[in-house]
Amino acid sequence: MNKTLVLAGALAASLVAGTANAQFYGILGYGLTDPDSDNGILAGADAKVDDASAFTGGIGYRFTPSMFADLSTGITDFNHTVSLDGLGNVANLDQRPVTLTFSYQFFTDKMFRPYLTAGYGWNIVSNEKTEGALAGLDINVDNGSGFVWGAGADIFINESWFIRGDIKQMDFDADVSVETLGNVGAANVDPLLFNLSVGYQF
Repeated sequence: MNKTLVLAGALAASLVAGTANAQFYGILGYGLTDPDSDNGILAGADAKVDDASAFTGGIGYRFTPSMFADLSTGITDFNHTVSLDGLGNVANLDQRPVTLTFSYQFFTDKMFRPYLTAGYGWNIVSNEKTEGALAGLDINVDNGSGFVWGAGADIFINESWFIRGDIKQMDFDADVSVETLGNVGAANVDPLLFNLSVGYQF
C-alpha cells in the first residue's frame, strides 16, 4: 500500500511539474525552401523547381521543458519558377508550406538547446501561371501533403526570448495538369525548409 501511495505521489508530482513548465510561444522569421534536385518528368521532359524564400511564423506549446509542438507556416508565399529541360521556364507559382510537428529538446538547462522534430505537412499552391513555351495555357498544380522530419536548436537569450534555427525535410508530390495536354505528370518537390526565427514564450 505504501509503495502504491509513493508511486501515485511521484506521478502526481511529475504531472504538476509538467503543467507548471508548460508555456505557449510564438516565432517570426525568414525561411528558404530548397526543392529536391530531381523534380520528376513533366510532359516528357525533366522538370526543375527553383529555390524560394519568404517570411515565416508559427505558434507552439511546451508541454514540458523537453517536449513541445508547433504549427508553422509561411506568412508570405514562396514564389517558384518551374522549368523543363529543353524548354526553359514554363510556369510560375506560389506555395505556402504548413507544418504541424512534435519535438524533443536536449540540454534544457543550457542556453543552447538542440532538438529533433517530426510531424506532418501540407503545401498550399496558388497563382499558377504559364510562361515561355506554355504561355497562354491554363495550368493547375495540386496541393500536396506528407511527412515532415528534421532538427533544430534554440538559443535562449533569457527566460522569454530565444533564437531558433531549424531544417525540415518535407515529403510530398504535386500532380500537374495543363490546358489541352491534360495531366502531364507529378512534380517530386520534396523540399528542404530552412528557417531562422526569433521566438518569445509566455
